[in-house]
Amino acid sequence: MIEIYLLEQLTAFARNGTLSSAAEELHISQPAMSRSMKKIEDEFGISLFHRDKSKITLNETGKTAAKYAERVLEANKEMFEMTIAFDRKQRSIVLGSCSSFPSRELMPILQEHYSKMAITSVIVKDDRLISGLKNHIYQLVILHHVPDDPSVFYQRYIDEQLCITVPADHPLASKKTVSFHDFSGISILANGDSGFWLDICRQHMDDANLLVQKNLETLREVVDASSLPVFNSSQMLSRGYGASERVTIPIVDESAHVTYYLACLNTEKKNYNSIFNAVRSATIRKT
Repeated sequence: MIEIYLLEQLTAFARNGTLSSAAEELHISQPAMSRSMKKIEDEFGISLFHRDKSKITLNETGKTAAKYAERVLEANKEMFEMTIAFDRKQRSIVLGSCSSFPSRELMPILQEHYSKMAITSVIVKDDRLISGLKNHIYQLVILHHVPDDPSVFYQRYIDEQLCITVPADHPLASKKTVSFHDFSGISILANGDSGFWLDICRQHMDDANLLVQKNLETLREVVDASSLPVFNSSQMLSRGYGASERVTIPIVDESAHVTYYLACLNTEKKNYNSIFNAVRSATIRKT
């Protein structure tokens, strides 16, 4: 069997085209790279390179070998990731979520039903949630859109409306509703742990006017000590995350309202039926 490090060096050479560039990428010396190319050629027992006085290049056989080497490396990486994920799955549940609020709501339900397992939650970019689910990095995910992958089972969870909270004497305080275009030139505080909501705010606002606080406690302190507006949401307000001396105004843009969906792989649905049933019951009680 050809050693993995030789395959890594062969694919690096194929990507870079020269021994010096491949060696620089892998942080090894050029002579060591040259020896590895000779060794892998000896392992095959056939010619993989064109050689002249100043350089070597892959011949057609060598290009084929490099393509297969890349596939072997990908399979090797997948083996490690899937094995680790399988082991983790036996002992823990990892919840991937697009936003912090719905994951905090779900954690007590997970802890009640799986009290003997380690349960963690992470805030993840949208494009990584489904792939992470399919690669068994996450056992459950919370999305803010309906998944279009047939291998994924999903159920409606809860809704959330983005709002802005301002002091009573702020120019926007008299409005019943606002839109993102009302925030032109206004500096607004935002929670850096709000997941996709922060991306939506950035899409509609200049970064210079979006004052992101990564720590929620720090954010609350800044809000209490200043007259700056702050982004909030209907769900956070209903759970007491608001200031009585401030005015909260809903943002009416379509992108400021979302429906969350709880999802797992179809093949895992039976394992998490109790969670989906509990979420369904909780949703019915609140409506």
